[in-house]
Amino acid sequence: MTKKILTLTFLLAITGMIAMAQVPTTYRGAFEPAPTPMWTDNWTNWDPQNASYGAPTVTVTGVITSNTTWTKDNVYLLQGTVFVDSLVTLTIEAGTVVRGDANTVISALSIQRGGKIIANGTPCNPIVFTSSKAIGARLKGDWGGLIICGRALNNLGTNVPIEGIGATNPRARHGGSIPNDNSGSLSYVRIEYAGFVIAANNEMNGLTMGSVGSGTTINHVEVSYGLDDAFEWFGGSVNCSHLVAYRCLDDDFDTDNGYSGLVQFALGVKDPAVADAPAVSTSEGWESDNNATSPFTILPKTSASFYNVTQIGAFRCGSNAGGISQPTADGFRRGARLRRNTELKIHNSIFMNNWRGLIMDADVIANGLAAFKNNVIAMDYSTVWSAPYAGTTVAAENTATATYLNNPANGNSIVSAPCDVLVNAWSFTNPDFRPNSAGSGAALSGADLTPGIQIETALFNANQTAELLVDIFENAVGNSNGTITVTIPVPSGFTLAVPSIATLSSTPTSGTNGTSAFFATPYNNGDWNFSLSGGFVTATSKAGVSIPQAGLSTLGFTIKRNTGTPAGTNSNLVITVSGGSDSTPANNSANNSLSTL
Repeated sequence: MTKKILTLTFLLAITGMIAMAQVPTTYRGAFEPAPTPMWTDNWTNWDPQNASYGAPTVTVTGVITSNTTWTKDNVYLLQGTVFVDSLVTLTIEAGTVVRGDANTVISALSIQRGGKIIANGTPCNPIVFTSSKAIGARLKGDWGGLIICGRALNNLGTNVPIEGIGATNPRARHGGSIPNDNSGSLSYVRIEYAGFVIAANNEMNGLTMGSVGSGTTINHVEVSYGLDDAFEWFGGSVNCSHLVAYRCLDDDFDTDNGYSGLVQFALGVKDPAVADAPAVSTSEGWESDNNATSPFTILPKTSASFYNVTQIGAFRCGSNAGGISQPTADGFRRGARLRRNTELKIHNSIFMNNWRGLIMDADVIANGLAAFKNNVIAMDYSTVWSAPYAGTTVAAENTATATYLNNPANGNSIVSAPCDVLVNAWSFTNPDFRPNSAGSGAALSGADLTPGIQIETALFNANQTAELLVDIFENAVGNSNGTITVTIPVPSGFTLAVPSIATLSSTPTSGTNGTSAFFATPYNNGDWNFSLSGGFVTATSKAGVSIPQAGLSTLGFTIKRNTGTPAGTNSNLVITVSGGSDSTPANNSANNSLSTL
């Protein structure tokens, strides 16, 4: 690890583990290092301005009132806001193109509560929602976007007007009491040049989700060149994965009104020439509110969890060699803005090249349920920018945020030379967002297990027994999964025992969780099997045990000076660890000298 990255400090006591259903990874950010391909390969389009989509063959208006299938041999033109009625399913075949009419005010597709959209493309045949304009003429906001309204929970009520359509339209309402409500499926879908502004804080986004339930499937969706937010969730509990927010005007990911889902693997990329007007809104990577107006404590709280996101701001590098340029648009601010009592959680992610990395409102920090942990903030902290970005870049916008961000227990890293963190984040048409093993990104991947020793005493009287705790830390940037093995050669003249196991033998035997009397520290022996063979005590993790990034597992032992061991005997206590995705063998052992009085 180079000096560019602040070394993570790992405590001997971790207050909690992440108990989420995310996919365990051994890297931070959206993409696994090479040679694993990027999950954006094939189905995304970084340059839709020059894509040929064909002339419309079917025009769609009004309300779809019966189950309907759109086929890939047609090109569909949306004129005005098209609604899918309640209890009606719209199915769209893989490879189908749907174009929003740029000459009709607010052309959009809106799925009503109780209705469904089944739009499942494939990597080679994605479904595309795009502008009706010709190559070279397409603009942000050419059409409205895709809106899905569901019947899951939010914190405003059961009949809430969705943004972007209007409060008086009864078809544009969301909310209910069905957490697992099913609005259909989106997979391998692109949404291009969408967004429409009715008024301040009343806009259509690329993909707008109102109270969408967890029965809905959303994965592999790209929103590019949008006029407002790429993705916005108003309440709901839908889980999403593999999302791309590319060169949109406002926020990449906006969570409000009690959204509680899980999002993993996402990419957000800013365009330095495109941002919202600061007087209206500032353009963020994340913007999260519990609700927009006081009181901010209404339930259910916005409590979504994001894992493995790469967010790239507008202060772009000319190349991996450096040369960072100030954006020409004025409205960029932060990688993440957590405010108004949100309980949003962001883990294992990379924030790059913003003017401000993170801001957390005082009430967000005080409620103790929001989280910003095990993330990387990689930015240029030395260049003095000119107005409106006067001064230098900061990782945390205020003192309270800085205290939280830099708390070692939160496991965040600061990178001061961001340009070579990824293989090539600076090409707009042929990017590679994987960690760069030849640069600063080498420290962003790979698990690294390290043992630590806590022993009651290293000086033993005759027949004395002491408590021994062995801490196995995950001190890199991933989770340690798979079988983890801890090996301890029994020191000469001593006996090593495991609490609750009367006699160790060559047969692996499960331990029992407990608490050290001397250290008052819990240990996790119930997660391990223990055996003794050939003078070696071995502990092997059970199936399914994972040590999360910045976490640890503690093993409890006792060690006794045997009868007849003479005074003046010196022995070495040696702990080694292996397995569990460990990628750095250099620090896989710990030693402690034992002496007899």
